[in-house]
Order: sequence, then structure tokens, then C-alpha cells
Amino acid sequence: MTIKNKIDYKYRIGMRTLKTALAVVIGLYISYLLDLDSAIFVSIAAVSTMKPSMSESLEDFKKRLFTCVFGVMVGYFFSKISVVEYLEPLIAGLGILLTIYILVVVKMKDMTQLSCIVFVASFCSNSDKFYYATNRIIGTVIGIIVGVLVNYFISSPNVWEDFILAARSCYRSSNLVLKQILSGEKVDLSEFNRELASATKLYKLLEKEADTPFQYRYKKISREKRIMSLIESISVRLEVVENMDADHFSFEVSQEALKRYDLEEEYSSDLDVEDRVYNYHIEYILKYMDQLKEEIENIKVK
Repeated sequence: MTIKNKIDYKYRIGMRTLKTALAVVIGLYISYLLDLDSAIFVSIAAVSTMKPSMSESLEDFKKRLFTCVFGVMVGYFFSKISVVEYLEPLIAGLGILLTIYILVVVKMKDMTQLSCIVFVASFCSNSDKFYYATNRIIGTVIGIIVGVLVNYFISSPNVWEDFILAARSCYRSSNLVLKQILSGEKVDLSEFNRELASATKLYKLLEKEADTPFQYRYKKISREKRIMSLIESISVRLEVVENMDADHFSFEVSQEALKRYDLEEEYSSDLDVEDRVYNYHIEYILKYMDQLKEEIENIKVK
């Protein structure tokens, strides 16, 4: 019963999964054609480079290439240190310390595990050390290049489209929150905050994509910057309104409630300071939402 519930029978194989498999197939064929003794390294590199965006793929390209060459070379040089056999583990330990230290210093701490694995494999290899090092580097380079090219040319990740869809979700969820505020219901920002987090993550990724070679379609993201700014402004004011102890509306706000949500809310012409601030923020939320709607409603996505 428990095992059955953990199995996802509805899972569908996605494009990224297919591209990963294709990259491995191409990489293996290349290693066979070139008669390279590095098929496993090609496969590992091809799989690891298949990322949700091109900027992430290229970032992984640089890090993995550096850590592979670095780990192999350190392992190679440490293996050349001539000591009695029972001292070799100590030499390996010193090599691991040096590898981790250098990677932390150059701010590549997330690649220490891979570099240590490569170092140990190079250090402990029973084959010719130089031959192993060369094969490891060549195999990794081939796998990385294949992975990046497959990711780019075959259904390249569309971060821009994902961001626009996330922005639309933010608009819809903020619209629901505003309706809750105007109708006097309990305000729940949880869904909006989830959509905001998603949009923020995608926008940051979009900024990275704009600096990525070949991604010419992302070079100008001024509209996307305006969209993200509006979403953030709406978020800030929704948080303020939710935490205020006020519930009297101005005539202008009550009219907007009627026009947008068909809510007949009473208004007061004698608002105290807190009520005026409350309505001030609501009016700006309405303004920003109108601007956001104008920015996103005519954008065509697949």
C-alpha cells in the first residue's frame, strides 16, 4: 500500500530527459569513433551539463572543465611523489586538503566533491597516470560540449516564456488577494508568495541568460524588468495592507471594488489617518495591477 502510493504512474518523460539520453548516446558514439578509453567520463559530463537553462549549462561547463583538469592534474602530480607504500594514503590526504582549500579560496566550494573524486580516481589509477589524466580530460571536454550543444539546438530552454507565465500567475493570485481585502475576507498571501518566488527565480535566471553567448533573444529585457518591478511593488503593498488594522474604504476604492469584483462596499467620507494610509496603498495596488495587466496581456507565448 505504502509502496504503491509512492509510485508516480502519471509521470511523463519530458524533453530535458530525452535530451539527456540523446547527449549520452552522441557522446558515446564519438568516444567509440575516436577510439577513446573514456566513455564513462563522456557520459557523466553530458548528463551533468544538461541544465534547465543555457546560462546554467555554460556555468556548469566552466566549473566542470576547471575541476576536472584541476583534480586530474593534482592527482597526477601527487601520485608522482615517491614514498613507501604505507605512506601513500597520507599523500592522498594532503592532496585532498590542497584540493578543497584551493577551490574554497577561488569560490568554487560547490565543486569540491567532484574535484576530490577526480583527484582520488587519478591518484589511485592503476593504469599509466598520464594516459589516465589525458583520457579523463578529453572525455570530460567531449561530454560537456555535446551536452551544451544538444541543450541549445534541440528545444532550447525558454526561460523568457516561463517568466511571462509566472508573471501572469502572480497577477491572477494578487487579484484574488485584493478581492479578499476588499470583501473583508481573511487574507491569504501564501499562493501569491509562491508565485512571486517562482517569478523572482526565473527573472534572475533571465538576467543571466541575457549575458549568455548565443542567447540574442534575451539581450533586451527592459519590459521584463518593468514587469518584475511591478510584481515586487504589488507584493510590498499587499504585505503592508494585510498587516494594517483598518477596514474603511474611500469612495474611490469602493467604486473600484464594484467595477472590478461587483462588490458593493460601503465607503466613508470621514477617514482617520490609518484608514487614509490603508486606502492609499490599495489605490497604488490597483494602479500597479492595471499596469501589470497591460504589460503581460498582449504578450504571445506558446
